[in-house]
Amino acid sequence: MKVRSLYELENKLDEDLSWRRKEFTTLKFMIGDSRAHQKEVLLRSAIALLYSHWEGHVKHCSHAYLEFLNSQGIRYCDMTDNFLQLSFGEFFKQGFSIRKFPYQKQLYDYIKKENGNNFNINVKTVIDTESNLKYEVVFNILEQLGLNSSLFELKENFINSKLLKCRNSIAHGEKVSISELEDTYGELEEELLNMIVTFQTVIRNSASNRSYLRSA
Repeated sequence: MKVRSLYELENKLDEDLSWRRKEFTTLKFMIGDSRAHQKEVLLRSAIALLYSHWEGHVKHCSHAYLEFLNSQGIRYCDMTDNFLQLSFGEFFKQGFSIRKFPYQKQLYDYIKKENGNNFNINVKTVIDTESNLKYEVVFNILEQLGLNSSLFELKENFINSKLLKCRNSIAHGEKVSISELEDTYGELEEELLNMIVTFQTVIRNSASNRSYLRSA
């Protein structure tokens, strides 16, 4: 995706959130109108689908933000350190050992040289949700992008012990009690969309405030 301006970034974020929000609403009405024998199947489906929206939107927003930064023509030396660190993985993806002097020199030379170059990164290789977007993975992505992680600090138990636990059981074909399904869906319906919006807002604010710059 090409994201050349703040306006285009905001449009990308809004468009992606819009259709996901509609599915949250559709599921809510379907489950509310369902008969007893349908409800369990719908709850299992809804939990798996709502999780997919969480992972999908985090990935979409992260990619859009990096594409936006790719198009800005900003030098690494003018950006916060995390963005230069993001480029390490692609450059040193094979046969690198920090204990060996030649590799230490290679790393030093890379940092010295790359600092003056414009930020340009392969978006699809640096953001990895690991198909299992637990709290630790969310925190890692926020750190990679230099974003404020404090808004998610109180969500670790919800993400790992509620959302991921039930979603993974469903994904692996395990039986989950109707009471646990109802309890989990109730929390997801209340909390998850807010988390999705929060993640988008953090990225939107970072782009708008230009907090990716050292001087910011």
